Amino acid sequence: MSDSARVPHHLRRYVVEQDYAQYTEVDQAVWRFVLLQTYERLQHTAHPAYRQGLAQTGISVERIPRVAEMNACLGRFGWRAVCVDGFIPPRAFQEFQAASILPIAADVRSKDHLVYTPAPDIIHEAAGHAPILPDPRYAAYLRAIGEVGKKAFSSPEDARVYAAIFDLSEVKETRGVRPELVTAAEQRLQAALADVTFTSEASRLSRLYWWTAEYGLIGTPAEYRLYGAGLLSSLWESHACHDAAVRKLPLSAACVEQGYDITRTQPQLFVARDFEQLFDVLGEVDGALAYRAGGDRALAAALRSGEVSTFCFRGGRSAIGQLSSASGTAEQGVLTFTGRVGFSADGSEPCVFEAGPRGYHLPFGALANGRDFSAQLGQTGRRVALRFACGAELAGELVARTLDAAGNVLSARLADYRFSSVDPGFHEQGAEYVLFAAPDLLTAHAGASDPEFFPNVEALSTTVPKPRARGERERALLCLYERSINAFRDHVGSASVQAFEAVHRELQQAFPDEWLLRWNLLECLCKLSEGRGLARTLEHELLALELRFSHREPIASGLRYLARLAA
Repeated sequence: MSDSARVPHHLRRYVVEQDYAQYTEVDQAVWRFVLLQTYERLQHTAHPAYRQGLAQTGISVERIPRVAEMNACLGRFGWRAVCVDGFIPPRAFQEFQAASILPIAADVRSKDHLVYTPAPDIIHEAAGHAPILPDPRYAAYLRAIGEVGKKAFSSPEDARVYAAIFDLSEVKETRGVRPELVTAAEQRLQAALADVTFTSEASRLSRLYWWTAEYGLIGTPAEYRLYGAGLLSSLWESHACHDAAVRKLPLSAACVEQGYDITRTQPQLFVARDFEQLFDVLGEVDGALAYRAGGDRALAAALRSGEVSTFCFRGGRSAIGQLSSASGTAEQGVLTFTGRVGFSADGSEPCVFEAGPRGYHLPFGALANGRDFSAQLGQTGRRVALRFACGAELAGELVARTLDAAGNVLSARLADYRFSSVDPGFHEQGAEYVLFAAPDLLTAHAGASDPEFFPNVEALSTTVPKPRARGERERALLCLYERSINAFRDHVGSASVQAFEAVHRELQQAFPDEWLLRWNLLECLCKLSEGRGLARTLEHELLALELRFSHREPIASGLRYLARLAA
């Protein structure tokens, strides 16, 4: 079982359990077909950490890994692994990595999408992301970009694009899906992309992540090795990336200006000098973000993003919430929050409450008379009237107050209050108002600085892969896979060959287009050095299927692998 108890509680909603029994022999065959070939190729073309990194992180080329075993292995390198159900929101993914946790989607791609799938699957998540983690500088980079990504502002447009990508990837990986549903999902994605009016900070960070952690090369444009997870886990792109038509560009912060298409091979890749350069580029990108600039720019970015953000005021005070409107400047004004709101000082546990239907108005900055809050809110049980420099006015009976570590007023509770402001225009009254004594705003960043802000949510009682019904024909084919692997494990020599011949006869009769099981049989015969007649027949059938499928299936690469195996 993955160690979900150690996952930050607001991320536990994404953690599920891996049901290993749901993997069929077809799934295992898909894993082996991809891993056997990529491992052989990548031993010579990947970063040196890759060769031993698979075994060090609990991954075998022979079988789909157990996430619990990976979790135990990664623990030796200061990381953990948890199982998730497919796509998770980009910010959640960044937060997992910032916490040194590798989220692994446990589904395995179908054999129809064996070369590449746009949906996250265990081949990409495990065999792609994990093998380089034993390198301490690379692991530190993933944590660092996760930390920066947590603070980069996204946009509502990003959310719509993410939802469209999620839908498209799910549709494409659905077995037997109707073509018109794929077309409709593709059109929704194109419409969402067309509606994007600007490139958000989060999108820039995702581009940097894409061109480094997903599709990065290391070395020089003329002499390089692969380290990006998308390259390490793709049977096609781990080969196609070497084509001269794929431009190899020196990595720089300018890569964040280059978008990408997850459904196509990449027309260019970026080459880092070494892993140390990743930090230099990340630092340059980080330095251009709104939270680094602070002040009015950060405030405007938080308002435009429409997401939960952290607002940092002078004196170590902060507010967390979703901003719906803002008036004034970073020096003084009124912030209006919707939904859940939290306050804290100097990293103390936040005071959290719900804003209510009218939202919560927070005046910040100096008082109009120049006095501090402690002088104005010194005695409970009396009525007080506060006028802020921004023009907001608040009056009510002071019922209680809380102090920070320095003895200054942090918050005050007012009963029978009246609160008004010309900008933004509102006038309200009510039974109780909690005032957070907030000085001028220094900066703001996306996300909640304190995970205690979020409700305590436990891991889902969900398992993946999910059980699914199979038709009679699919069950019959699965039975042939099982018979084949059992014959290889339980028999030797001629007994295995006889079992393979029986399976082959049924393939010829019922499944003339089934190429992967034929390849499996041929691989077994190569290892046994038996059944040369059957081997020749299988090879001829596979070559014919290569032509029938117009080279869309990776049959030729599989045959080349077996030729090298037999040599």
